[in-house]
Amino acid sequence: VSHTFDFRGPSLSIDTACSSSLVAFHYACQDVWSKACEMAVVGGVNVMTRPEYPMGMCKGQFLARDGECKSFDARGDGYGRAEGAGVVLLKPLSKAIADGNDIWAMVIASGTNQDGHTPGISMPSGEAQSRLIRQVCDKFQVDPRTIQYVECHGTGTAIGDPTEANSIGQCYGQGRSGDERVIIGSIKSNVGHMEACAGVAGVIKAVLTLHHGETSPLGN
Repeated sequence: VSHTFDFRGPSLSIDTACSSSLVAFHYACQDVWSKACEMAVVGGVNVMTRPEYPMGMCKGQFLARDGECKSFDARGDGYGRAEGAGVVLLKPLSKAIADGNDIWAMVIASGTNQDGHTPGISMPSGEAQSRLIRQVCDKFQVDPRTIQYVECHGTGTAIGDPTEANSIGQCYGQGRSGDERVIIGSIKSNVGHMEACAGVAGVIKAVLTLHHGETSPLGN
């Protein structure tokens, strides 16, 4: 991409499995905020070209029997793979305004961490997820009670989904009453899990959710 468009700033290919494009988004934000570049192009793509990978995942019982991600559903039995590509353009707000760009959303904070050692490599740590949420909110002075929507990982697994939902509830659900709800969603339940592209797809969905003031229902 940098060769084709003659980009001269930081150029990285990041592979952190399913979080690849979201981690790339995080580091792009850091580069824009630190003025390492004037703007950043962030994207991800997933193309399924060979059968060996899904065959191995089937044997490891990662994939749903019906090929669908049933996010936050008691029927969740794994995820369904999907192809896709997505790209977003990041710029400082002042430059975007000066250039007359259409501004879809503003990023005020980002963060990333790792689960460390868990009982299994596919088993997430709820404590690590909660810690990251609190660290980002504290560092950037974001009141968790102001968060109204969370675009989740939500692949539709019996362990991952409850762990993620509990972490979100512990961090964003405290101190609320009445109709002060936190809505959660996952694009994977609508289009499938695009793996390396999943993160940027979730960002795009979150932005569209803010823009339209509504989100798509869970389920295919």
